Amino acid sequence: MAGSGEARLAGSLSLGARVCWQEREWEVVAWQGVQVTLLPQDGEEAPRAVSYRWLVGADDFAVVSGGEAPGMDGAALNGWGRQEGREEAALWQARMVEIDTGLAPGRSEHARGFGPETTLAQRCAAMSARLATEGVPYSPHTLADKRRKWKAAGENAVVLLPRPREGRPGGFTDPRCLTAMQEVVARRTHDSDVTVDVIREEVEDLLHARYGKELGDPAAVAALLPSRSTFYLRMKESGLADALGRPTRARAALASTPPLPHGGSEPVLRPGRVTQADTTPLRILARGDDGRPTATEMTSLVDVSSHSVCALMITPSRAGDAEHGRATRAIDLTLMLAQAFAPWPVMPGWDPLSAAATSSLPFGALRAADERFTDATAARPVIRPELIVYDQGSPYVSEHFTEVCGRLRIARRPARKRTPTDKPLVEHFFTALAHRFSQYVLHGWQGRSHKKRGRGIDRMPLYTIAELQQMAQEWVALEYQQTPDAGLRDPFRPHIVLSPNDMYAVQVARSGYRAVPLSPAENRFFLLPRWVTPGKGGFMINYRTYQPVAQDAAHYREILLRGGSRLPGGNDQWECRFNPYRPERVWLYDHTADTWVTCDFRLRHLLYDPWTADMWQEHAEQHRAAGGSEQDEEAIALALAQRDRRRRSRRPPPKRTGAEPLFQGLELATEQPSQDPYASLEEFDLSTLRPYPAQPISPMAPPSAPASSSLPAGSDDEGPTSGSGQAPHPLAALFPDDGDGSGPQALTAKAPASVDEIVDAELLDDPDPDGDDSDEDVSDLGEM
Repeated sequence: MAGSGEARLAGSLSLGARVCWQEREWEVVAWQGVQVTLLPQDGEEAPRAVSYRWLVGADDFAVVSGGEAPGMDGAALNGWGRQEGREEAALWQARMVEIDTGLAPGRSEHARGFGPETTLAQRCAAMSARLATEGVPYSPHTLADKRRKWKAAGENAVVLLPRPREGRPGGFTDPRCLTAMQEVVARRTHDSDVTVDVIREEVEDLLHARYGKELGDPAAVAALLPSRSTFYLRMKESGLADALGRPTRARAALASTPPLPHGGSEPVLRPGRVTQADTTPLRILARGDDGRPTATEMTSLVDVSSHSVCALMITPSRAGDAEHGRATRAIDLTLMLAQAFAPWPVMPGWDPLSAAATSSLPFGALRAADERFTDATAARPVIRPELIVYDQGSPYVSEHFTEVCGRLRIARRPARKRTPTDKPLVEHFFTALAHRFSQYVLHGWQGRSHKKRGRGIDRMPLYTIAELQQMAQEWVALEYQQTPDAGLRDPFRPHIVLSPNDMYAVQVARSGYRAVPLSPAENRFFLLPRWVTPGKGGFMINYRTYQPVAQDAAHYREILLRGGSRLPGGNDQWECRFNPYRPERVWLYDHTADTWVTCDFRLRHLLYDPWTADMWQEHAEQHRAAGGSEQDEEAIALALAQRDRRRRSRRPPPKRTGAEPLFQGLELATEQPSQDPYASLEEFDLSTLRPYPAQPISPMAPPSAPASSSLPAGSDDEGPTSGSGQAPHPLAALFPDDGDGSGPQALTAKAPASVDEIVDAELLDDPDPDGDDSDEDVSDLGEM
């Protein structure tokens, strides 16, 4: 019985089928090409791989149970109808087996023209004749080609089925029209819903405006737009019609989705290759600059490969009343980004175990490669980010943050809105921060919800923003970076759980470390830019007048003599950088020489306490509400100084450990190291000092000869005095009046006359070092 009749259902052999072979029962467990792997059911023998033709050609072969032909599962039939494709594949499988072996599956006798004495070509001709009688014309050459294709695919009949025709995206519609359709629909994202007819009219207008001049002929432009029915069909095929029918919020969410890939799902094997940044409320109350409780939020940058915290920044968040708070801004992001390029210092009072020398970091190798690593460096690695995955908040897409990332060659990848899975590591860090750090801040912790908030939180002595920043940095260096993380494993030691510092030590040994220290001149590009027009009395930023320091007065004079900046699109203005948290000093950038001119606030001597641009703006608004002008910088500076004096004279707050600095952001190394001008001089012997002989002054003595002037020809330092009774400045000839009575750029804002007072020594070497003619040589630039 075996090997004959219906028992030999070789065509129904499939995975999981039970067969009888060599007087034993086997199970088909694998099928690869022409090899079939059989597993004995008695368990006395290992699995065996045999040839399919050898198996089904055996006399004692029989299929006990099982279903379908090999290679005819649902996955192989992808693209066809399941039932129709299965039947057609089984039919072609039987035909190919009969052409190849001469014996049809399930039969014990050869059909006519398929006997053992026939060749392959004769069997192909016989099968062609049989198909012709059935109304399926196939030539013998076509059947021979199908057999070769079937054998190359491991005798899988699915490859013989005709593949469904793949539709061309957009059909024969011009790609330029398809692009215009997407742009018009994107414009309507936040608008009310419209019909497809309105979209078609706007697409037609866009095509004429964009390609009218290029094509020249209006008929050629009209040919880019398909017919009305085809336009409707393309809108439906591309999904644009469905997008128009969605609610406004759904359309906005769809339009804000960035292109693939989302987040950072690719494998990362070196530090800094991919980092994730995000901002979240900290749920800790702090004492603001005005002494009132203010909410806080934190922005952090986490490395994907080692889970290390590259940088973090705590800032006041915007409360219900915008007057008493502010949210994270672009300058806060850039100051946070600057932390990733330099080691953290160990602050006074920190735990000794928070130092890098006592941690698992390769401190010796890092110290040899980077001289910035010292015994006072915190246990946090310096990781230079190469790619930042960020959300779509306004600070992250701002022009300033984009410019800084481009200057530092840092790539940026947006994540989807309201999709925390695109940046899971930084979200996990926020959770760890709330559980392991925030709840141990006794003064100011608000709890995880309003129901669990303690009583009297806003009345207790609160920490300042700067104190919270230092506390968070100490916690990161002491606990987070040195705590094992279950998600960090070494491929060569998978059974050992590593901490972020341990993982960094493993990865930096493979990828290496290269120090990238930033000079003070490079750090200044982290600051906010302003375009100003330098004048004889200085220049203004937010109605504050800045004037060059004495060391850079000559350089500033060269900029004035040069005129405009001549930058394309710069309107002859010069670039200036300033820190809104330390606005008492700014830097004017000279792009022609790639140097900086240091300028100070004109009334800096009135403000001894730290102040910020927000504090200045607050007092300017108060002065304007009282009937004054925002341009009256002297009154605003005096009010700001008196505010600090009143704050110091009030009853001090309860005593706490640590200092109470104002929120000043991150301190960047933007200042050049000062040089001692007397360092190279030898020690002077005071015993050799002799008094200078005094000269008698007689009223009858002739007047002394005037000192030789160092001014250009045509200038006069003793010209007629101005209407205010003061002599004109010696540099008045270098800056002739335009004749319209307008002053410099700093004076156009109706500032007081004292705004232009600059000592002559700052812009010009004193021609009389003895000081005999000081009344004539020192004058006011504002009278020019």
